[in-house]
Amino acid sequence: ENNWDNITGFRKDPDSKYIRFIPIKDNEPSKSKSTIKNTRPDRSAPTLRSNFINEESSVIPPFIGSRILLNDQIDFKELIFYLDKNALFAGQWQFKKKKDQSRSDYEDYLESTAMPILNHWLHRIEDESLINPSVVYGYYPCGRIGNKLQIYSTEDTNLCLGEFQFPRQKSGNNLCIADYFRDLRDNLPSDFLPMQAVTMGDVSSKFAQELFNSDKYSDYLFFHGITVQLAEALAEYNHSKIRKECGFVEDEPNVLNEILAQKYRGCRYSFGYPACPNVKDSRLQLKWLEASRIGITIDESDQLLPEQSTTALIALHSKAKYFSA
Repeated sequence: ENNWDNITGFRKDPDSKYIRFIPIKDNEPSKSKSTIKNTRPDRSAPTLRSNFINEESSVIPPFIGSRILLNDQIDFKELIFYLDKNALFAGQWQFKKKKDQSRSDYEDYLESTAMPILNHWLHRIEDESLINPSVVYGYYPCGRIGNKLQIYSTEDTNLCLGEFQFPRQKSGNNLCIADYFRDLRDNLPSDFLPMQAVTMGDVSSKFAQELFNSDKYSDYLFFHGITVQLAEALAEYNHSKIRKECGFVEDEPNVLNEILAQKYRGCRYSFGYPACPNVKDSRLQLKWLEASRIGITIDESDQLLPEQSTTALIALHSKAKYFSA
């Protein structure tokens, strides 16, 4: 059962500091996040706000600066509510529907095979404290100028800390993340940028390493997969918290499928994806959030450590959505 040769659909990730294996997508090679190009967008690109995006009122944050949520402040049952089981079963654990399998047969298969494994690991994770979920998040004064979003000090709004520059679509609706924020007013911020960083903690990476070193490859895959998805669940959990804190409770879905379908106010973006491709900007995020307080760092190849960690900036504009630039 624990013989690696008997486990298909995975390959070793050569870019990870930790020994880990990642799923191979159908008909295409798997790519680690570090293979995404760290190129900044063309500074000569058009900078006019998209005609499809109007300026809206500023976000009213509950506080300015950053706060930390530690393990004892995060309800494990609430966290599990945000766990995407489809992504876990089919993506991480590779329990995929077969071509000749009906949807109902596939769901029965998951219920009899995957769910007992999930329940086993959820109980073990909670009982043995195999994760240390932590969050740092906050609200920072900001303002748009062209395709850039300038970030300002939480103590002195005359002091610009730095900026994020985003690509603009060359066709379609000519969208750019910066468009979801208010313009600078007299060179001063007129809006707020919510940001967050979440992690499962170094304890999860160390335990995964122990499983691998003990040749418990099946257990390794199950544990690694679930902690990756728990990190995503924690990001979703805190994103929901931010929406509610900023007054959008009435727009908040109470069903997971609607949350995963993004039927809520605004959008969450992580560096390394088409709308904000410059992975190195994660360094600024971590610096301004002081993410080292919850143990998150970034290595020379721009990978977050611990591995089961994610960062994001959040736009609460009513038209904010995912798009490719």
